[in-house]
Amino acid sequence: MEIREAIEADAQKMIDLFQKLERETSFMLMEPEERKVSVEDQQKRINFFSSSTDNLMAVAVVEGEIVGLIVASTGTVNRNRHSAYMVIGVQKASWGKGIGSALIEFMEAWAITESIHRVEFTVVEGNSAARALYKKYGYAEEGLKRDSLKINGLFVNEIYMSKLFKKEQVQAVNAKKTAPIL
Repeated sequence: MEIREAIEADAQKMIDLFQKLERETSFMLMEPEERKVSVEDQQKRINFFSSSTDNLMAVAVVEGEIVGLIVASTGTVNRNRHSAYMVIGVQKASWGKGIGSALIEFMEAWAITESIHRVEFTVVEGNSAARALYKKYGYAEEGLKRDSLKINGLFVNEIYMSKLFKKEQVQAVNAKKTAPIL
């Protein structure tokens, strides 16, 4: 397994993965076939993320296939620039194989390196496996977004979750970046 930042050549495979995720599970925001993204649009998004330290778009690759992805974007104004909103998805065939953990660890390393203090996201209340994974990594449930989504004709709740990174974690990473190589 390789976790790396997305590159322009990944565009079609990422579109295919999003469509697969939206067919396999009701835990994604969009319904199957609702996403209308061209390869060119996806390439532009990848390039935007690649050219910015405030945003991350990474993929999990197994045997040449993109099986998972994670996206994180910081706020755009001074008051929320320290906070990043995250989205993650892993294809069903790869659940329970450490892909989600590897993506989270990659994103957290990026967040700490970029001095992000807070990572936040929502998760469908019924997605107990994902909630357990996030809790394993120290994410806390902050609140309930009641009836925030309508899935298969039913209103469902989302749980708002976040994790705060301590100043010491950021300082330790920054110290490693400036330490002399012997």
